Amino acid sequence: MAASRLEVRALVVERGQHTLVDGLDFEASAGALVQLAGPNGSGKTSVLRTLAGLSVPAAGAIVWRGQRVTGAAGFAGELNFIGHLPALSAELDACENLAFQVSLSCAPRACSVEQALASLGAARIAHRPVRQLSAGQRQRIALARLVLFDSPLWMLDEPFTALDVAARRLLETIIDAHVSAGGIVIIATHQEFASAHRLVRIDLSRTRRCA
Repeated sequence: MAASRLEVRALVVERGQHTLVDGLDFEASAGALVQLAGPNGSGKTSVLRTLAGLSVPAAGAIVWRGQRVTGAAGFAGELNFIGHLPALSAELDACENLAFQVSLSCAPRACSVEQALASLGAARIAHRPVRQLSAGQRQRIALARLVLFDSPLWMLDEPFTALDVAARRLLETIIDAHVSAGGIVIIATHQEFASAHRLVRIDLSRTRRCA
C-alpha cells in the first residue's frame, strides 16, 4: 500500500453561486498537522467537507495514497471525520452511540468503547443519555471516535468548540500522539491551539478569486 499522503490540487469550492476557495493547493504526508484557518464565512467547513468527499468540488482534485478521491468511500475506511456537530442520538447513552458508530464503520477498532471514552475524560458519563449532557460533554463523546478507530487520516471541524481547559489539553495530547505516530491531521478552526509539532496554517480568506 502507498504511504499515507493527501494531495489537494487546484481545488475550487463553491456555495451556490459564490466561490469560497479558488485554486487551493497543498500536500500532507505522514506526520503532518494542517490548520484550515480564516474568519467566519471563509469556507472552513465547506472546504473540509469537500476534502472528506462529502461535497463535490467545482474543480480540482483530491488524491489519497496516489488515487483520486471522488467520494467518502474513496478513503476506504482510513478517514476519521468529526464534524462541527456531535452527530449523536439524544436518546442513546455514550456507549450506545459509539457502539452504533462501530457498527457503521469499516475502519478497524483501536480500543474498546469504554477505553475511548476514558481517553477523553468521559468515563463517568458513559451510561447517561446524551439528552442529559452538556455541550462540552457531548463533544467529548464525539471526539472519542478519534481513538476508537485506527484511521491514519483525521479531519476535524472546530473540534475545540464547547470544551473546557482540561478537555482541550486532552485533545491536544491526542492530536500530538496521532501525528507522532505518523498520522495526518487536518483541522478547520479559527481558534489557537497548542502542539509539539510543526503546524502548516492555510488562511482560506486568501484563496478566493479576485473580483
